[in-house]
Amino acid sequence: MNTFSTKDGVVTLSKPYSTLMCDPQQIEVKYTPNNYHGWGICKSFNAIECSDFGQADAEVFALNAESKLRITGEAA
Repeated sequence: MNTFSTKDGVVTLSKPYSTLMCDPQQIEVKYTPNNYHGWGICKSFNAIECSDFGQADAEVFALNAESKLRITGEAA
């Protein structure tokens, strides 16, 4: 399992795993913000797609995930 620290949280890659629904092995990439009490967002990828996953990729994933976790604007 790989872990990357980013500006606002942590990006973690799981070990490759197999599923009945998908032939290639999968990896789950999870972003956990520093101030969300363990909540986060994750996405599964084919393991081959993440073979060169590095700090720059973690920063991009975190930035994209942050945009989906945070609600902008005023509450209704």
